Amino acid sequence: MKILLLPLFLVPFLVLGQGSFAVRGRILSLSGLPLGAVRVTLPTVGKAVDTDGAGLFEIKDVSAGTYAMNLQAAGYRSMQSTIVVDRDLELSLTLQDTSKAIKEVIVTGKGKAVQLSELPMNIQSLDVQKVADLALGVEEVLRTSTGVVVRQSGGLGSELSINLNGLTGEAVRIYYDGIPMQVYGNAMQVNNIPVDALQRIDVYKGVMPVDVGTDALGGGINLVPLEPTKSQLRASYSIGSFNTHRLTVNGNKNWNDKTSLSVSSFYNYSDNDYTMRNIPNSVEIFDEQGEFLGLRRERINAKRFHSQHQSSFIEAALNLKNRSWTDKFVFSLSHSYRFNEIQHGRFIDGTAVGEATTNVSGFTQRIDYRKKFMDGKFDVRYFGILSNAFSKVNDSTKFAYNWTGERLRTTNVGGAEIFSYPTARDAHDVGTSHRFIANLHLTRTTTAKISDFYSYTRIKGEDPYGIRPPIAGVPTDPNTIPSKVRRNIFGAELEQRLLAERMTLIGFYKRYNFAGEAIDLLAQTATTLPLRNISDAQNGYGVAMKYDILRSLFVRASYERAVRIPTEAEIFGDFLVILPNYNLKPETSNNINFGISYSDKLSEEVHLSLKVDGFLRDQKNLIRLQQVGLENARNVNQAAVDGKGIEFSSRLTLFGNLDFAANLTYQSNKIAQVGDDYSDASIGRQIPNIPNLFYNVGLEYTLKNIFRSPNNLHVYWTYFFTDRFSINEVASLNTASPEYIIPVQNLHNAGVTYAIPDRGLSLSFNVQNALNAEIFDNFRVPRPGFNAAFKINYTLFK
Repeated sequence: MKILLLPLFLVPFLVLGQGSFAVRGRILSLSGLPLGAVRVTLPTVGKAVDTDGAGLFEIKDVSAGTYAMNLQAAGYRSMQSTIVVDRDLELSLTLQDTSKAIKEVIVTGKGKAVQLSELPMNIQSLDVQKVADLALGVEEVLRTSTGVVVRQSGGLGSELSINLNGLTGEAVRIYYDGIPMQVYGNAMQVNNIPVDALQRIDVYKGVMPVDVGTDALGGGINLVPLEPTKSQLRASYSIGSFNTHRLTVNGNKNWNDKTSLSVSSFYNYSDNDYTMRNIPNSVEIFDEQGEFLGLRRERINAKRFHSQHQSSFIEAALNLKNRSWTDKFVFSLSHSYRFNEIQHGRFIDGTAVGEATTNVSGFTQRIDYRKKFMDGKFDVRYFGILSNAFSKVNDSTKFAYNWTGERLRTTNVGGAEIFSYPTARDAHDVGTSHRFIANLHLTRTTTAKISDFYSYTRIKGEDPYGIRPPIAGVPTDPNTIPSKVRRNIFGAELEQRLLAERMTLIGFYKRYNFAGEAIDLLAQTATTLPLRNISDAQNGYGVAMKYDILRSLFVRASYERAVRIPTEAEIFGDFLVILPNYNLKPETSNNINFGISYSDKLSEEVHLSLKVDGFLRDQKNLIRLQQVGLENARNVNQAAVDGKGIEFSSRLTLFGNLDFAANLTYQSNKIAQVGDDYSDASIGRQIPNIPNLFYNVGLEYTLKNIFRSPNNLHVYWTYFFTDRFSINEVASLNTASPEYIIPVQNLHNAGVTYAIPDRGLSLSFNVQNALNAEIFDNFRVPRPGFNAAFKINYTLFK
């Protein structure tokens, strides 16, 4: 299938007008009261406005550049500051009464991460660039976020699951620059992206904005890639335990103020051969004549031996800006690759996987177009992606291994290590996704927004070992019959600011449409190709509110009826052991979020922020895997879950260089209803494999201008606590089998970075699990003990 995104979506915009930026802000007195009639001037461009009664101002049509900005008001000291305009600015300014002394006036512009964190919707935006010099992956940064649990099935690049406020799996959508990550061909994962490849991570809880979300059930994570503005080349290399190597290269060349070319890339490799403690191991028993008598179980410490990971990503992008037909236009080409040796299934049992592998590569082209019209009152943005992904899962060996790496004489029943049947499936998936966003500023305080997301995927492959249902008497590989899935999610939003803009109200509506086509595997005999078509439509809606009690204190609340459309694999099966369920219904959830936030500079050297958030979830038609006979399973709508929780986060900055942060989450997710095939005894029990209580505490210290130089030394320490929980459904943790209980976990991480800004150089060393504690991950898989990494960063043309 050939789709030419560039000509199709570029032509309509070739005749449109010139773009610009806006400088907006609020001016307050030292007591926090808004100041009206303040004259705000940009002398070099001849622009001036007065603030209104709420202390608000806006200067439109400002070209990119550096400007002097003057503030004047009767009874207040005049102020001049320098601002850099390279995007729309949101400023918070304070004027000093002439009757009072003043030492220094500071103009503070809120970064994008802070702006997102102060929206009516509960968004935690993590500024990744603050930890870009550390030898960490994105998953390690996410672990410090309130309400987020990151679960892996092994080391670097292993299968990953994210739990967000009790939601997990497909209910939590992952986005890369606003587009679902799976569109990139499944070669990219959260835990193979290094921190210095991103600008920030936005964690959405409860409500997904119409211009970001798709069909997340109540949360999502958007990874925002780095967008360099200067001509520079930045490279980093880290080496760590378990033969782990990570290389990142990012470059940008500005040919002029309207054209630039950028390259982003990374490469990862790890043997992941860490030691797992006290795991079950199968030992074969033979009599004196060498006859096999059976298997004996023992507990050993074993080193992982078939767990290698490789992944890479490279993207080249042409960036155009400030043209007559666009404010910003990006066209990029990228390639991603991932290879994994599979070490075990979901659980650690007595046998290991010694030969099964999986690899996937993806090729994508992407367009990002942005334009403002009507003096900035109307703006549009369009994303478009076309991807081709090629993948292979190879699980076709009859041999069995134990955890010493020994090949057993007994063989795998069915001839496969992971699945019930052998497979060597080659697949070619073609996907395309498009998102169109339009914002109309009806008045200064009223904004309307629409967003439409469309995606199409065609899945086709072949499997020499797979099932062969007869069609017109001819055994046919069902993988060769293309499956097609289409999704369209439309959203409309209205935002209104009231009460001198101290209150913000948002109302929104979403329409979910889904259609799919695939071969009907349940057709026992067919004389023609048995295709099955399914479709569904759902409505979602919600409201969000924020009220500024004081300049530094606000409350917010939100409600959404959220919908999660089943994936194609859940509906159509996997052609191996997961049977199709064409009657599978979408998951729904009524999500309520509420919270209060305080952030203020108590003195020149002390800054305090406190935040408390709560959530309620009423989840219906949850999709769970149900066993069918001895060999197969299928996804069914079985459970309803009542979820609730509270989160607390705080940060205290002292002396400008000492930071103390703490996050705590307590949540409860109990089964409220069960299906016909489940016992009513499950009602009231906790959803398994999700902790109820966890928190982390962090301390950071920066020593600036060491030895009278501009060099800086940064030291950090983080402690993670996770209370005990069960990996299966139990009536009580006190009476459950210890084999299925993950005990209390205490994890300590620490590191140090030495930066030499004049040379564009920084060196960092960090350790994970510094006290070598016994730590577990998804379904009681042991995580690595003490491990360390060293990283060097170098920047040219800075």
